[in-house]
Amino acid sequence: MENMQEEILEYLEKIIEEEKQLARRGEIPDYIEAVDNNDHGAVTVSLTSTNGTTVRAGDYEGRFSLQSIAKLFPLAIALMDHGSEEVFKYTGKAPTGNVYHSLIQMEMQEKEKPLNPLVNSGAIVMCGLMKGKDAEEKIERILSLARKMTGNPDLSYNEEVYKAEDQDLNRALFYYNRHNGFIEGEFEDTLPVYWKMTAIEVTIEELSNMAAVIANHGICVHSGEELMPSDVVTTLKAFMITCGMYDQSGSFALEVGIPAKSGVSGSIVAAIPGKLGIGVMGPDLNKYSNSIAGIRMLKKISDKWKLSIFSKDESKKDESK
Repeated sequence: MENMQEEILEYLEKIIEEEKQLARRGEIPDYIEAVDNNDHGAVTVSLTSTNGTTVRAGDYEGRFSLQSIAKLFPLAIALMDHGSEEVFKYTGKAPTGNVYHSLIQMEMQEKEKPLNPLVNSGAIVMCGLMKGKDAEEKIERILSLARKMTGNPDLSYNEEVYKAEDQDLNRALFYYNRHNGFIEGEFEDTLPVYWKMTAIEVTIEELSNMAAVIANHGICVHSGEELMPSDVVTTLKAFMITCGMYDQSGSFALEVGIPAKSGVSGSIVAAIPGKLGIGVMGPDLNKYSNSIAGIRMLKKISDKWKLSIFSKDESKKDESK
C-alpha cells in the first residue's frame, strides 16, 4: 500500500509540474482575483479514497472559496427535506447551453422554471426551498453538512468573498423566480444563503474529502456516519455528470467521464463512485468558466487509472472463465 501511495504521489507531482507551465493562460473573474485567489500559478490536487487514505500534491496549504461547487449542498438538503418529486416541481433536470447565470433559459421555457439546480437560478430556488426559519438557520444547516463532509469542524465562509457575491444579477434571478412562483418570501431569507455558501473556504484536502463522501454513497469515509441517503447522492452524481461543468459538461463527460462540479475560483470536485474523491485547483479559467489546469489534470488522472464511469471495469473478471 505504501509503495502504491508513493507511485500515486509521484504521478501527481509530475502532472502538477506539467500544468504549472499552462496555469497562467486563462482569466480569473475580477471579484475573485480581488478578494480570493490572485496566484495564477497555484495548481494543486488531492485524492481521497473511500477507505480514507489521502494523497495530495502541489500548493495544497492555501484556502479558496467553493463558489458553484457549493450548489450541491442546498440541492442535497432540499432533497432530504422534501423528496425528489416535490423538489423537481421547482426546477428542471436538463443541461443548459447558456451561461450559468442566464435569464433567457427560463424565459424560453413554457413553465419558466430554472433548467436545473446547478445553474444560479436553480441553486437560488433550492436555497429558498430548504427548511429553516431564516437565512441564518439555513446557512448553518449548509455549514453543518459541509463541515462533516470536509472533516473541518471550524469550516466557515470568507466575509470579503461573501460581500463581493452580492450582485444585481443574482437579485434579478431571485425576483424572476419569485414572480413565477418558485420562491416565496423576501430576498433576505434566501439570497444571503446563496452568497455565503459560495464563499465557504476549503483546502484542497477538504475538497477531496467532500468528494469522497459523494463517491462513498453519502457515508463519511473518516467517521462512517451517513451524511446523505444514497438516493440523494445518486441525484447529485447525475447532475454532476450532466450539468456540473457548465456548458462544457458534455465534452467533459466524453473526455474525462467522472461526475464533477466546478466553481469559478478554479476548483473542481470529482467523485468516482465506490472508489475515489478528487479535488483539483487551478485559478485560471477557460471560456466556459472552468479551470484550465483542473480539467487537464482530471483527464490525465482519469486516463492513467481508467476512472471514467463509462469505461469497462477491468478489475471485474469474467467469472465464467
